[in-house]
Amino acid sequence: MKSKVYYFIARTQSHKDSMSKVKGPLSLEKIGIKGKVKNNDKIVIKTHFGALENERYLRPSYIRFLCDYIKEIGGDPYVAESCGWGLPEEISGVHTEYSGRCNEQEYLNVAMQHGFTHETMGAPIIMLDGPDGIDIIKQPVAGKRFKEVLVAGRLREFDYLVMASHFKGHIGTGFGGAIKNLGIGCVSKGGKTQAHMGKEFNYNFDKCVAECSKCIDLCPSGALTKDKNKLNKDWEKCCYCYMCQSICENKVITFDNSTSEDLITQAVDSAKAVVDYFGKDKIFYINFAIDITWRCDCGPSDLPIVPDIGILSSLDPVALDQACIDLIHKSPMVHSSVLSEIKNFPNKNTSEWFSYIPRINNETNKLDYNIDGKINKTWDLQLQLAEEIGLGSRDYTLINVEIDVDKK
Repeated sequence: MKSKVYYFIARTQSHKDSMSKVKGPLSLEKIGIKGKVKNNDKIVIKTHFGALENERYLRPSYIRFLCDYIKEIGGDPYVAESCGWGLPEEISGVHTEYSGRCNEQEYLNVAMQHGFTHETMGAPIIMLDGPDGIDIIKQPVAGKRFKEVLVAGRLREFDYLVMASHFKGHIGTGFGGAIKNLGIGCVSKGGKTQAHMGKEFNYNFDKCVAECSKCIDLCPSGALTKDKNKLNKDWEKCCYCYMCQSICENKVITFDNSTSEDLITQAVDSAKAVVDYFGKDKIFYINFAIDITWRCDCGPSDLPIVPDIGILSSLDPVALDQACIDLIHKSPMVHSSVLSEIKNFPNKNTSEWFSYIPRINNETNKLDYNIDGKINKTWDLQLQLAEEIGLGSRDYTLINVEIDVDKK
């Protein structure tokens, strides 16, 4: 049976069909959350607060009105993100496009600057994997690459999960929507590292400099020690934050290299682990297909590649992401966007836009703006693998929801 996807167009005629106040909450109602939530059920809304220099993240009002609606139906809302991988800037001393998201202290400061606070949301703001990203649940999964995933530990505290995702492009996975918000957003700091780099994690203790103790001083679990200037690792104590690798200047600690295909496969495995842990029937998905840029919210923004689509919701993350892709591919290009720089487009009115957006070149590991217009279907691979692993179906029925603004 086809999965139902509800679609609310981005057009607004009056305050009665507001995108944030009306269509957002209604998109949740359409997928049945009202009939499930009991009084005082704890409901976490997983979203993305945006990197410091990003301007295209979801506006806080979208999330605030979801919180208000959850209160109306008796629930107790929380708004959540999870810690980014790598070192906090106060330790590294280096500001990058990924800075400000490595622990709770950093990320809540960025959230505040972007308008996400307890006051503006009317709900607590938390990190799903704890203050330092090391609150983890080791979840078994029958994945293509992974047999175990480090799921964000604070998910254990909640009755229901609302995935409020900003739908946009991504240089590694082709696009970011509900699937990626599960597989990258709902895992721990270490889970993000493993999804991006794989589980290969090696120590060449012979390269360790005797007088250096940076990784030992940083290790939050005491897993690293030195005995007669020799570095030792207690894997039983390791919390998989991988900050030791981030701070090591001598290449004592190394990761495997992951291609875009590896990243997609590992992220999809991680998404399945999150669903397996939390429960398929307790997750509700909303995609905000607005400000659709070619890159994710983890770095600086650029112009959208197509006009705003609207809000879509479903109980099936694969169907939801597929519907967003299909609507975007039927839309005209924004002619001053990055797509306008590509040569030899077969059609500049409608096209498989996500096949042409900038991507990471697996051979050079650098950003390729794809000026020559070479087709790359990493977006299709993400959907294919997600369907194969059992996250959902690409076959859907799109239900256009019209709001009667003249109704009194």
